[in-house]
Amino acid sequence: QRLGKLIEDRLGSEVIYTRDDDGFVSLEDRARMANKKQADLFLSIHANSSRAKTAVGIETYYLSLTADPEALEVAARENAVSQETISELQGLVSKIALNEKVDESKEFATKIQASLRKSLASGKAKRFDRGVKKAPFVVLIGANMPAILAEISFLSNPEEEKRLKTEKHRQQIAEALYEGVASYADTLSGVKSSPAHADKSGPTQTASLE
Repeated sequence: QRLGKLIEDRLGSEVIYTRDDDGFVSLEDRARMANKKQADLFLSIHANSSRAKTAVGIETYYLSLTADPEALEVAARENAVSQETISELQGLVSKIALNEKVDESKEFATKIQASLRKSLASGKAKRFDRGVKKAPFVVLIGANMPAILAEISFLSNPEEEKRLKTEKHRQQIAEALYEGVASYADTLSGVKSSPAHADKSGPTQTASLE
């Protein structure tokens, strides 16, 4: 829970975890938990995967419609434990896209992506920065606050997987995510005294925040 500690220590905000162990919490219930606690922000942190072992980099998603097959593939993979199909999700998202939180979520995603790029891209920014994207992620549907999903690495890439296992790199990711959260929090009133929400995904897709 590196990121959570940084948010608590530096912003003085309360951090709510959907889970702090390997116990299962449905994707739908994670947003419900955030809503119940009246969180100001929802951040889901995942490690990506691809059939192409050379795939590398970071990308940050917000909830909206998309025709991008690559983004839909990522969403389908992340949504695998949900009962909803992609076609059903697109119908839900078309309604949610009218919600005022879409623009706020896009701005939040932009802040996070910029911070990750600045901290992690080093000399290969163009290859490493996969950009801000939109897709129908179940975990983001229903959130009443700005909500994003950050793919912070590719576990399918041997080099990135090796880096992700190091304490130094995990701390670097946490610091970068924190800077993005803090940058976006500056645009909100009262966030420092209200909860931020962090979603930890399952063990096969999560960069550890311990």
